Amino acid sequence: MISIRFVLASMLSATLFIATTVSAAQLYRFTDESGIPTISKTLPPEVAQQGYDILDEKSMRVIQRVPPALTEAQIIERDKQRKLDLEAQKQAEQAAKMAAEERRKRAIYDHNLLSAYQSEQDLLNERDKDLLYREKRLEVLNGKRKGLQQRLQQAQRQAADNELSGVGLSDNLKSRLQAAQQELDNNQSTIDQLQTEITTLKQQYELDLQRLRELLGSSPASD
Repeated sequence: MISIRFVLASMLSATLFIATTVSAAQLYRFTDESGIPTISKTLPPEVAQQGYDILDEKSMRVIQRVPPALTEAQIIERDKQRKLDLEAQKQAEQAAKMAAEERRKRAIYDHNLLSAYQSEQDLLNERDKDLLYREKRLEVLNGKRKGLQQRLQQAQRQAADNELSGVGLSDNLKSRLQAAQQELDNNQSTIDQLQTEITTLKQQYELDLQRLRELLGSSPASD
């Protein structure tokens, strides 16, 4: 009868044999200090930094290729390139987000455009109404401007006469001068604002018109 001790000893021997076989199945291929290609079961520490191949002892197939250790300059260049790659990736991601946001805004714009106008003529009618409203206000303001200028000139002449006669400017006259100048300035400011609005509206309606034509697939009508 085979004893348990004999079985355990046999298993231990087999394990040691397998371990020895595995460790012996690996070879190293490298260039030695003299520049001679060498294959060895051991890897000298002095050549390990130069790069080497790990071979299968039986088939001589390359199991792993270990590149040479990087120099300090190469490490700096590698880290620099990694930073550049990371920055490029961030920029690409940001550009993708911006493009997605632009597509989202365009989809909303198209939806609102189609909801507001059933046809190109609807848009032209709305444009003409908006522009006409502002042009009429502009006409009224320009009409008032001449009267405001005359009021200011009248107050300025009276002030000049008072100065020449030595009377000086009364508080009432000063208030009239300031009020006339302020009204004239406000009038001009409103005129400038309306003119800007008209220019902006014309540009926006033109963009809307072009896009609506694309969405409706229509040809240009008479503006």
